[in-house]
This record gives sequence, structure tokens and C-alpha cells, in this order.
Amino acid sequence: EPRLSNAPDWLPNERLAAEHQAVGFYFSGHPLDDYMPALKRRKVMTLAEVEARMQQGPFVAKMAGSVSVKQERKSQKGNRFAFVSLSDPTGLYEITVFSDTLEASREFLETGNNVIIQAEATLEADQLKLLGRSVQPVDGAIAGEANGLRVFIEDEVGVVSVESLLERTAAEATNSTGRAAKGPIHLCLMAPDLPGEVEVVLGEDFPV
Repeated sequence: EPRLSNAPDWLPNERLAAEHQAVGFYFSGHPLDDYMPALKRRKVMTLAEVEARMQQGPFVAKMAGSVSVKQERKSQKGNRFAFVSLSDPTGLYEITVFSDTLEASREFLETGNNVIIQAEATLEADQLKLLGRSVQPVDGAIAGEANGLRVFIEDEVGVVSVESLLERTAAEATNSTGRAAKGPIHLCLMAPDLPGEVEVVLGEDFPV
């Protein structure tokens, strides 16, 4: 009988990245799910909200998306532009990015990156058209908004698991584009031999 190795579970974003690489879409969630409350506070619209707002006419929208594909082209004048496919929890969409914006934001438009886009939204033959004006990483836009995380632990095994997870998320944030939101970590110890619930605050902030 084959035995599976006792490997640590993937982080949520690692699982989503593997799903997208394997089948071309996300099915256990979306990379922007955890960002949605902060994005809403910053009046960032979903695709569904932009489509509904378009009934009132063209406007400049601020949207968030996870980059799926970027296809660069060159115009007859030699200027580079790109078609960028993105998704949010409500659907898939495409934006056109012309040379000035592309040069300023090319590093952010790599597959798998989460970005906030300011775009001109119009309708052409009843189809939504988006022209990108600016692009920035989601993490950089909402950095500093995190309120921290409270973790409940019942035994020593839980402490080791939390330590490993924090090390992995810190390393991932260091290697990612943009500046991840950080907050304090509260460990709530609930072991039977303690007089009650004991809360310990770690001495530094971690990506949350």
C-alpha cells in the first residue's frame, strides 16, 4: 500500500497558484479573497460592480485583479502595448495598456501578481472595454491596514506549526512584489495545565 509523505500543508496562495498552473483557473478560492475588505474600504470595485456602473455611462474605474496572462505587441509606430488578462472573485476581464503605462508598470503585470488598476471603462458594441491608466501592487496599496491575527493554541505541536507558518509567510513576503501588510500576532495559549487562557503578543509584526 503506497504511503504519502508527511509534508506540511501548502499556504492558501501556494495552493491557488498550483491550481492555476495545473488547470488554468482557481477553484478553491481566489487570490484576492483575503484582500476584499481592505479593497472595499479603498473604494476598489469588482468587475461585477463596474459592469453595473457602466449602465450610467463611461467612467474611470479602480479595480483589482490577479494577472493571468500578459501579451505584449508593437504598434505600427513601434510603440509597445499589451493586452492583460486578469480575474477577481466575480469574473475574468482584459485591459489594454499603452506604452507609457506599460513601461511604468511592466514589473507588476507578471502572471500571478495581484494589482490595483485605474482604467477608463467604456462600452463598445455592448462589450466592456478597459484602458489602463496606472497599475500598482495590491500589497503596496493596502500596506499598514492589517489589524493583526489572533491564533489559538492548545499544545506544543501547535506552537511549532505556527512558527513554521510565520517563517514561510515572512520569507514569501520578502520575495514578493510590493510591500505586504503587517500586523501583530497574538498567541492565545489554552493548555489544560494553565490557569486560564494566556495571551502572548509576539515582539514583531508579521505579514497577515
